[in-house]
Amino acid sequence: MPGPEPEVAQELEWIKRAQGGDGAAFGLLVERYQRRIFSLVYHLVRRREDVEDLAQEIFIKAFHGVRSYNFQASFVTWLSRIAVNHCYDYLRRLRSSPVSYYWQMTEGSQRNLEAQVESAEEGGLDQAERVAVRELVGKLLDGATANDRTILALKELEGYSVEEIGELLNLNTSTVKVRLHRARKRMLEELQHWRKGSAA
Repeated sequence: MPGPEPEVAQELEWIKRAQGGDGAAFGLLVERYQRRIFSLVYHLVRRREDVEDLAQEIFIKAFHGVRSYNFQASFVTWLSRIAVNHCYDYLRRLRSSPVSYYWQMTEGSQRNLEAQVESAEEGGLDQAERVAVRELVGKLLDGATANDRTILALKELEGYSVEEIGELLNLNTSTVKVRLHRARKRMLEELQHWRKGSAA
């Protein structure tokens, strides 16, 4: 039976050495996944000045916890889970601080979010209303809870599937779908509130 691919075998060796306290081996894992974790942290917190410090804290936490890694999930999934949890705690501490995701989304992701709101509105929206929706979505994400920010950032910015989000957050796919649905439902309710106000 063939063994693991050379790159996988190399990573397994680094992990086992790191579990034995080898900081240099863990440094090689950091080099391999640093960019991915930086990207994830940035998309979750949207505060460029804090990304480096948060990423460093995540890697320190991972190094101290690497002995608990049991090889059941991929190492990058285990590491990403630590990153998501760390950023979630960070966002909860900054609950009153505005964090805008919408304006940094790709145009495709913006249209996707808008479509979630628009599709639930009978007859759709005209051009002027779509402009207002863009502003509204930005405000909604600014004021979103840490829970909503995390799940929306993973889905809309990082492009994780519902199944992958479930694995990262230790949730079943049904719960992920419910949380996404509720976040989007709140957008719709706010949109309806805005429409009533603008019609008054």
